[in-house]
Amino acid sequence: MASVAAYPVHQRKCATCSYWEGKRRIEFVANKPRYIKAEAGNYDCMAQSGKKISANNYCLKFNVWEKLFLN
Repeated sequence: MASVAAYPVHQRKCATCSYWEGKRRIEFVANKPRYIKAEAGNYDCMAQSGKKISANNYCLKFNVWEKLFLN
């Protein structure tokens, strides 16, 4: 089983970006989206050709994965 890390939905990390190619899922707390659980590993970045990224990386081409930023 691959290791998984949780990232709050408001963080601008590769795991919460629409360009992330790895597996991920949304975790809810009290019926509100709180975390993106992303599988660890290195993946090709769709926004920056030839660059390998991990879920914890941050880049200037960040694009929100889903509109989950609920108060």
